[in-house]
Amino acid sequence: MARSTATETGTIPTAPTGPGQRLRLALLNRDVQRLLLNIALILIIGLAVHILGGGKFFTIRNIFALVVQISVMTIIASAMTLVMVAGAIDVSVSGTVVLSGVTAGLLIVHGMPTPLAFAAAIGTGVVVGLINSFLVIGIGITSLIATIGLLYVTQGVANLMTNGLPVIGLPLDFTYVGTGYILGVPVSLPIMLGVVVLLIAVQRLTRFGRYIVAAGSDPQAAFLNGINVNRTLTLCFVISGAAAGWGGVLYASRIGNPAPVVDNDLLFQVIVAIVIGGTALTGGQGSVLGTFVGAVLIGVVNQSLNLLGVSTFWQYVALGALLVFSVGVDAVARRDSIRDLRRRLTRTPRAAADASRELTPQLPEKGRET
Repeated sequence: MARSTATETGTIPTAPTGPGQRLRLALLNRDVQRLLLNIALILIIGLAVHILGGGKFFTIRNIFALVVQISVMTIIASAMTLVMVAGAIDVSVSGTVVLSGVTAGLLIVHGMPTPLAFAAAIGTGVVVGLINSFLVIGIGITSLIATIGLLYVTQGVANLMTNGLPVIGLPLDFTYVGTGYILGVPVSLPIMLGVVVLLIAVQRLTRFGRYIVAAGSDPQAAFLNGINVNRTLTLCFVISGAAAGWGGVLYASRIGNPAPVVDNDLLFQVIVAIVIGGTALTGGQGSVLGTFVGAVLIGVVNQSLNLLGVSTFWQYVALGALLVFSVGVDAVARRDSIRDLRRRLTRTPRAAADASRELTPQLPEKGRET
C-alpha cells in the first residue's frame, strides 16, 4: 500500500510499496505506453500477414531473414539513441558504414587478417566520432550541420580509396559475419542482441547513462551539478561511431563486395526507429530498449510488405505514415497530460479554498450593520 504525508496543502502520497500500485504507475508512464503500443503493432501486423500470407510470417526462415535485415539498422540506431538523448544527432553514420566497410575490405585484400581488419573498421568509426565531437564541442558547429559534413567527407574518402569501384577478391570468411550461421541461428543475431543489451545496461545501470539524460535535459544545470557535459557528449559520439563502424562490417559482409555507395534508406530507417521508439528530438528522453522495439517494428513492416508482394515504393509510404502516427500519438498524449496536470493543480486544497472564498459572498461587518 502507498503511504501518504500530510502537508498544509493536503495529503501527498509517497512512493507506492505494493507491486500492483507500482505496475499501475508504470502503465501510466508515456514511455511504457509507447513501448507497449509498438509491441502490440508488431504482433497485430505479424498476425495479420501470417493469416493473409498463407502462414509464412511466423516461421523460422522468415524470422531469421528479419533478423539479418534489421541487424545493421538496430546496432546503429541503438548507439545513436545515446547521442540524441544527450541533445545532439549524428547523421554521418551512413557514411561511416561505407568508409569502415571499404576500409576492412581493402585491408583484407592487402593481407591483413580478417579480425584485425574488422577492428580497424571499428577504429575508423571511432575516429569519425571523435571528429564529430571536435566539430560540435570544440568549434561549436550544430551537430546536424557537422555530421552532414562528415557524411559527405566519409563518402568522398571511401570513393578516393577505391576509385569509386567495389572491393573485390575478398575471401569467403569475410561474408561469414553477415550471412553465416552459428548453432543454427544467424551470426548477426547474437551480435545484434549483445550490442543492444550492452547499451541498455550502459544507459540504465551506469552513472554515465544518467549523465546522458541530464546533459540532454538541461546542459547548464548538468554542468552546475558537476557533470562534464562535453566529455559525456564526446563519449556518445564515439560510441555512435564505433557502432556505425561495426555496422559497416556487417553490411559489407552481407553484400560480399564493399562499395563506396551511401545507403540513404539506412539513415532514414535509423532515425525513424529512434523516433518511433520514443526518443525526443530535443534530447533528455529516450531509451535503447524503445529504439530496439522500433527497429523490430520497421523490420516487420518491410518484411510484411515483401511477403504480400507489395511494391517497395509502398514501404516508404508505410514508414512515413508509421512515423507520423507514432509522433502524433505522442503529441496527443503529451497535450492531454499537460491539460490533466493543469486540471489537478487547480484542484489542490489551497486552490479550492481560494476559489471558495472568491465565490462566497462577503457578509457585512457587524459594525456597519444598520
